[in-house]
Order: sequence, then C-alpha cells, then structure tokens
Amino acid sequence: EDDFRAIESWIAALEPPKWTGPLDQSLADKGAGVFAEHCASCHGSHGAGGSYPDRVIPIEEVGTDRVRLDSLTAKERADLTSSWFGHFGADGRDLEDRTAPTGYVAPPLDGVWATAPYLHNGSVPTLWHVLHPAERPVVWRRTPAGYDDTRVGLEVEELADLPPGRLRSSDRRTFFDTRKPGKSAAGHDFPDVLTEDEKTAVLE
Repeated sequence: EDDFRAIESWIAALEPPKWTGPLDQSLADKGAGVFAEHCASCHGSHGAGGSYPDRVIPIEEVGTDRVRLDSLTAKERADLTSSWFGHFGADGRDLEDRTAPTGYVAPPLDGVWATAPYLHNGSVPTLWHVLHPAERPVVWRRTPAGYDDTRVGLEVEELADLPPGRLRSSDRRTFFDTRKPGKSAAGHDFPDVLTEDEKTAVLE
C-alpha cells in the first residue's frame, strides 16, 4: 500500500539526532577507532558510507535475557514471517525467514545516546553501564533530572534491593528490578576485553 511505502521511506530517511552535550573530539576520534575494531562487525559503521550487517548473535554468545527470544511459538513466528511485516525491510529487501531464531539482532547504534535504556529489554540505564557489565545496578529508577550527560543515558538512583516494606503498585512500577523474569541486565560482556581508557574513548 502506497501509504505504508511512504511511511517506511520516511522512517528510512530519518537522520539520528545530533549530540548536544560536551564533547572531547580527540578522545571521540580515538573511540571511533576502538569501535571500528571491536564493535562494528556486529553493530555496523556509521556516517557517510556506513554499513549495517544486520547480524543475529546467538543467545549463548550474547548472554542477554532470553525471555523475548523464547516468547513466541514456531507457529506464531511463521505467521509473522508470512504476514505483511515479514516481507520487506524499509529498503525493499526481502527479510530472512526467522521462524527459528537463534538469538538477537545486533542493532545499529546511530543516535544511540538518545535511545536509553539499553539492551533489548531496557535493563541497562546508560552506555557507561553497557561498557561496564559488572557495574550494572540490580535495581534502579530514574531521577527527576532525567538525563546523565557523563554516563550517557538515563540519570538513575542505583539500589541493591527494593525499598523495605509494602510498596503501592504505582510506586513499585518506578523501579526497574533486573531480577524479574525478562528484565535481566546480564550479558553483552564484550566490552570486558577493552581497557578502561578504551571504554572511556568509546563512550565519548
């Protein structure tokens, strides 16, 4: 349908928002090199002439929460693949048959600063936490300030547990508890091969 073709063309033509916070360009240039060496094979290269590999990373390799992967039956996946949603990507390419996926697609990271929280289930509040898997909070909630320019992502209060006592459901919903099914912040440990200086550069 022409309306949907127009919508997909518009989406495909969108440019990511520009970062408006502070920037150390020389450090960012160093980080671009580290990204190209360690991250681009899955997440693609960016900017003019960039490419995106659209890679499915096996769940055993990425190690993130698998509840979404297991949530649909083979029949449900087949129905989606045979529907309008399964026929074409925004660029007109036929999408591969994913009725029996083995993992998650590594997303492109254009404008990633504006897409927090991270991982497929939104369990990781900042890019700093993506780069520091062992430091991811067990429980977190957003602060009134909202955005963290330094760690790049949601500004959060980090907790080891939920507050004691009975919480109203409206209050409980303000906390992200990574111990709940489908909300694990584990996995994507690939940044562990980087030095702290390299992680700082990639973040920049």
